[in-house]
Amino acid sequence: MFDSITQVKEISMKRTSIITAGLALLIGFSTLQQPAQAGWTIYERQVRLKKEAAQGMKANELTKKEYDSLLESLEDINNRIKKMKAKNAGKLSIKDQGKIERSLNDVSVKITKLRLEKRVAK
Repeated sequence: MFDSITQVKEISMKRTSIITAGLALLIGFSTLQQPAQAGWTIYERQVRLKKEAAQGMKANELTKKEYDSLLESLEDINNRIKKMKAKNAGKLSIKDQGKIERSLNDVSVKITKLRLEKRVAK
C-alpha cells in the first residue's frame, strides 16, 4: 500500500518538475525574441527621428543650429552602423544593436527636450 502511494507521489512530483521546466523554457525563449518584436527597426527609428526633427524645425521649436546638430548626430550614428556592419560580415551584432539603440534613445531625448524647452519658453 505504501509502495503505491510513494509511486503516485513520485509521478506527481516528476510531472510538476517537467511542467515547471517547460514553462521556464517558454519564458526564456519569449524573452530572447522580445527585442525583435519591440516595434521599429533601427532604420525606421532613424527615419522617424529625422521626421521629428524636421517637424520641430517647421513648428519653430528647433533652431537651424539645433536641427543641423541633430541631423549630424543621426549621420554619425549611421556611419557607426556602417563600420560595425563592415566588421561583422554585413550584420549588426546584438551588442552593437544595443549600442545603436542607446544612441538613438539619446537623440530622441534630445529632440524632445529641445522641442519642449521652446514650448515652455513661449
